[in-house]
Amino acid sequence: MVTFIVDGMLGSMARKLRIYGFDVLYDAEGLDEDILTIAERDGRAILTFDKDLHKKAILRGLKSFLVSGEGDEDRIVAVFKTFDLKPELSQEKSRCPLCNGDIKEVGKESLESVPESVLTRHDRFYSCVRCGKVYWMGSHWIRLKNLSEKIRGKL
Repeated sequence: MVTFIVDGMLGSMARKLRIYGFDVLYDAEGLDEDILTIAERDGRAILTFDKDLHKKAILRGLKSFLVSGEGDEDRIVAVFKTFDLKPELSQEKSRCPLCNGDIKEVGKESLESVPESVLTRHDRFYSCVRCGKVYWMGSHWIRLKNLSEKIRGKL
């Protein structure tokens, strides 16, 4: 599976790709040279808005995609087409949109920081093994599924 490193201008897209289950490194303040070094070391494809960074990557023989488009929907469609990826949105395969950590299902009884009203409305919960952030299939997940349907329609 392809792994990515994303430049500082594409944070929102990086989070959405993580939700799709892709391993995406992102540092809002990452320097071009650091991005190139990590991409080379880890075999990651670079996603960037920066023409100069893209040119440097290509000259080094690295995989790089110069992202364009007005919003995340068009940008993600372009990435999926370029890398021949399938838009399979699944909570079980998602990665933490905040830190890129793996997510696992957890029982309600182990959750202390989730409001009681959320615990009573939802049955399945997921937690990031790295940062501990808790997720459930609420309204945010519904919006993501709608976005995913639009993306699938454009592919």
